Amino acid sequence: MELVKFKKDSSFLRIKASYLDESSVQLTAKEEEKKQRLAHAWALRLNNKYSTHQTIQILMREHSISRATAYRDYNWSMQIFGDLDATSLAAERQVLKEAFWNEYQLARKAGNGDLAVKALKEYRSLFNFDAEENQVDPNKIQAHEYHMKMPRWVYKKLDELFSDGVVDFNNMDVEDVDFREAANDNNEEQHEE
Repeated sequence: MELVKFKKDSSFLRIKASYLDESSVQLTAKEEEKKQRLAHAWALRLNNKYSTHQTIQILMREHSISRATAYRDYNWSMQIFGDLDATSLAAERQVLKEAFWNEYQLARKAGNGDLAVKALKEYRSLFNFDAEENQVDPNKIQAHEYHMKMPRWVYKKLDELFSDGVVDFNNMDVEDVDFREAANDNNEEQHEE
């Protein structure tokens, strides 16, 4: 898309303003006709799923306009309603999902089991189940650092336990107690070894 400097009262801005607030702008007959063509171009792309080239051809044929005018109308409709050519991969995948699901339903309704299975396999391939299940969550394997603030007597007790070597925290004779989260306070004493 290119940058275009519009005149203060261009047809494009007037048509766009009429979509935002119909009472704010009084369109001429030519602008109303162009507005209808813009809506038609958008509907051909969105509802009928025609390609850009097919949309241009239909606009030329049905509205008796030149190729240049058809391209201009197409570009204006994309600027006003949203550019369908710049959709993301996720949006394209969603359109395909809906299409395959519709094909599956139609094949099932018609009793065509083979076609239903094929449509369902294509539908399944868009989800990529295997890759999502085998993906590793980097947060789970990332090294974490924990700062524990305990009273001095606990540090002394831990020093005694560590003096023998390895400590098995799973088999210690301890009881669970209530706790509270400590705020990030740098002024508190920290145990230094």
